[in-house]
Amino acid sequence: MNTPLYQQHKAPHKLEQGSHAGLWFERFFNQYEANWEIIKENPKLKKKDGKKAWIDTVTDTHGERKQLEQFQNRQETLISALKGQSQRYQTDWNFVSGMGNPHPVENGFSWHPTLAVPYLAGSAVKGLVRAWVEMNDDALSDDEKDARLISWFGTADKEDAAEKTGDLIFFDAIPDKPATLVCDIMTPHMGGWYQNDKGSSKSGDIPADWHEPTPIPFLAVKNARFIFSIAPRGEDKNNQLTQVFEALENALQWLGAGAKTAAGYGYMSHDISFEQAKLEKQAEQERAIEQQRKDDEVAEKNKNRSPLAQEYFIAAHKQDWDTNKDLFMHTNGLDAWLDKLEQQEENEKDILEDLIRLINKHYKAGLLDDPEKPEQKIQPGKGKKKKEKKKPAFKENQLKMAARVRALQAKP
Repeated sequence: MNTPLYQQHKAPHKLEQGSHAGLWFERFFNQYEANWEIIKENPKLKKKDGKKAWIDTVTDTHGERKQLEQFQNRQETLISALKGQSQRYQTDWNFVSGMGNPHPVENGFSWHPTLAVPYLAGSAVKGLVRAWVEMNDDALSDDEKDARLISWFGTADKEDAAEKTGDLIFFDAIPDKPATLVCDIMTPHMGGWYQNDKGSSKSGDIPADWHEPTPIPFLAVKNARFIFSIAPRGEDKNNQLTQVFEALENALQWLGAGAKTAAGYGYMSHDISFEQAKLEKQAEQERAIEQQRKDDEVAEKNKNRSPLAQEYFIAAHKQDWDTNKDLFMHTNGLDAWLDKLEQQEENEKDILEDLIRLINKHYKAGLLDDPEKPEQKIQPGKGKKKKEKKKPAFKENQLKMAARVRALQAKP
């Protein structure tokens, strides 16, 4: 294998499972002829175009879901601490970033250095928002626009040296799950016009439709969702975040992010389900904190009881036996605790008293006090001869349970 940078070393022959796809794509290009020219397509010699063949080595889904989730959790903790906000945007079609990066295939690509996924650098997000404010925010007067540019970015004109740091911190936009990469092809027809003297009158340099198209492969992201995060540089600046995200949303919807926006790449729409999921997660965390507080309260209240009684009252609290009759009557509820009490040498009065209270609450009155209660009288329906029918007040299993309770009460 011909690899100029690694010809004295054992360069990898293919992208291994779990390896960093960006490092492979950027550093181990091996599509060279013996004379160090990139391989060109030749069906007779069964040679594929070297550039496309190299791009095809990474056209797959890249990034580890668990690693991305961990990164997002850490970043969300940081954003929250800075009083910032995060929003998710869904690409309307394909997306490509970093095409201007140098690479043997002519068109580079932006890979996150540690996550091995495509991303949009924080500086690019900042430039995108600035472009919207500069060119398209018609709701502002010139003075208001300059004031906003100075506040958000430090200067009214990006060519000027910044007199101060902008009030906002723009973070890298990262996909929320492993990203799928594809090989796209562009076919410019007028390479001579772009590459040579624009004033030339040669037939090959004139922009016209008779020129042969030149297929150029490049790497792109297929239908991804990116999380954008922005934080104020100081707590007194967070009142601007709503306006900043409005500008970002407009920029993504009307200007597009990354390269080839004129061809429809890089346009994104706000995915409001992300904020809804965050609110639900936050509510769940708050419920968990409240539940833990109540659990600690119950544990503190019962700390002077026996270990078995502590276990009982915590279980009764967590399963809410006071209001949830089904859980109380479940095999892990009443029956299980009667079994445990019957196995004890000494009577656990605290547990037994609470079980009796719950039985009286959830079962028919008189089960424990008067299990031999007279049978109920039931009248037949209309149109039938009146005749009394009798039905036992309690079921057989209820009577057995009552007998077990009475036996425990008699236990010393």
